[in-house]
Amino acid sequence: MYRDILTMCWSIKEVNKNLTDRKPTSDYSIKYLKKACSELAVLMRAVGKSKSGASVEVIDKMGQKKSFALNDVAEMLYDTRKIVELNLIDNISRWARDCMAFEGK
Repeated sequence: MYRDILTMCWSIKEVNKNLTDRKPTSDYSIKYLKKACSELAVLMRAVGKSKSGASVEVIDKMGQKKSFALNDVAEMLYDTRKIVELNLIDNISRWARDCMAFEGK
């Protein structure tokens, strides 16, 4: 499941990075990003159900660390402002990598 989350985060970052280069497909890219964030939210909820009490630690733009329950993170993935403000995709990626490393040991 963590690998799926990492793949989805990577995909979101790549499409977002290339969005300005693709004017003719920007509508498609925006629709893709919304759908991908929605699918990522589903994955986060699924992990939240299997790992109750798990949370993602984020560092906001002010440099403050905050922890959010996975279900809360899933809801934030529907809010573009929260995604950007909390650098959510990068923080989810870091969290998933850490979980994979922890479970791999």
